[in-house]
Amino acid sequence: MFKMLLLSVFPALAIYAAVDDFWHYRITNRTNLMIFGSFFPVALIAGMPWDVFVWHLASFGAVFVAMFLVYMFLPPSKFGGGDAKMISAVAIWIDWNHLIEYGIMTALAGGALAAIMWLWRALQIEYGVWMQGDATLRKVMSYNVKLPYGAAIAAGGIYAYTLSWWQTLIAG
Repeated sequence: MFKMLLLSVFPALAIYAAVDDFWHYRITNRTNLMIFGSFFPVALIAGMPWDVFVWHLASFGAVFVAMFLVYMFLPPSKFGGGDAKMISAVAIWIDWNHLIEYGIMTALAGGALAAIMWLWRALQIEYGVWMQGDATLRKVMSYNVKLPYGAAIAAGGIYAYTLSWWQTLIAG
């Protein structure tokens, strides 16, 4: 029972961040610090071996540098600082060997989320256009959809988390 409680810390925080981002379109520093900071006591209590711990720190470091560079070179409207910090905070929970899966699943979840959000917004606009009698598709096609990417980050992180060292707690 205690092992399951330990294993649920990260998924619960990731889901909280996803829901918060979905409702407010913002990932707060407090949320990212909770995701990042909770890793250390959970790893200590779980008895994570030192070499595994170091690889988790390396995952965070590599992803943090990469996200810092992405954030610096993309316009703020395309990639927010909260997204960059959450991607990095989640990465500390993922061991080095599963960072590729984390990236791929986050991208796939982000693509699915973007398609769903765009379709939802397009239907809303089309309904409004139809009700007003002005049938122009340009309004729909040019609309810039706000994307709560925290949901995609959480999905990719939880997927990669299920592949990582943490699952040895269940077997052991």
